[in-house]
Amino acid sequence: MKNVPPFPAAWRGPAAALGMLIFRLHLGVVMVEAGWPKLEMTDWFTKQVADLGFAYPSPVLWAGLAAWGELAGGLLLILGLGTRFAAAQLAFQFFVISFLWYDKPEFFTGMYVQQELFWGFVLLMGTGAGRCSLDAWLRGKSLRNLVGRPALRKPALTSVAVLLPLLALAGDVHSVLFIEPGKQFILGGGQRGAFRVVAKNIGTVPVEIRERPQGGGTFGKATLAPGQSGVLKFAAGSTAVLLNPSRVQANLDLIITGGRNLAMTYEPVQEYGKPALKQNVE
Repeated sequence: MKNVPPFPAAWRGPAAALGMLIFRLHLGVVMVEAGWPKLEMTDWFTKQVADLGFAYPSPVLWAGLAAWGELAGGLLLILGLGTRFAAAQLAFQFFVISFLWYDKPEFFTGMYVQQELFWGFVLLMGTGAGRCSLDAWLRGKSLRNLVGRPALRKPALTSVAVLLPLLALAGDVHSVLFIEPGKQFILGGGQRGAFRVVAKNIGTVPVEIRERPQGGGTFGKATLAPGQSGVLKFAAGSTAVLLNPSRVQANLDLIITGGRNLAMTYEPVQEYGKPALKQNVE
């Protein structure tokens, strides 16, 4: 026990520096993955920004700022450059998402994933990027001080080299979706790979989920009742159709995995002539 450093020394040590690096890289990659698809300025994102009240001078302007804020903020976090500024603007965005956007913003049990990101950005506002960052380098620290003691330099650099490509493959997109009455949300179509959607109905009306194969036709995947969750897989080239046939706005919490730059838009509900065939939700 005599060799255990006191808490302040441990917080400033190489292990803490590596832990802060991993934490910062994770947040940065998540933000890059979240911001990149929004640069296409799809109708669903612009509408959700407008519904929050960001309509002057244009919701398109605010949607663009939010998308670029996520992308640029994520890149700055990855580099550890201007970290407190990047974390501050991301904290503002996720405060709005966590506590203003969601219709039931419970402090811990509402938008808990977004709240975790918000508190992560708050933490970075207080701590900064840590020793393994461009911020630290610009403050005049040498590479020897950035990595730590010589004996720990190689393992630390090796861990970072392995970690970066693994984080880059994470690729999950998390979003809260609102579907107006009589509308359906269209996700994907024509993409090369398959993708998966983890959906939770956090609204008050059922939502039908269908698949539109690339070759034509449509078949049902599931109907999520309020409070129900489901994991649904969509084939390469297929389109996910999330349909709200009710007269009340529907609300889904979505995590999309596997799709890169999936197309997203709204369209009126189409009549298919007969009820969709339902399959079991995984």
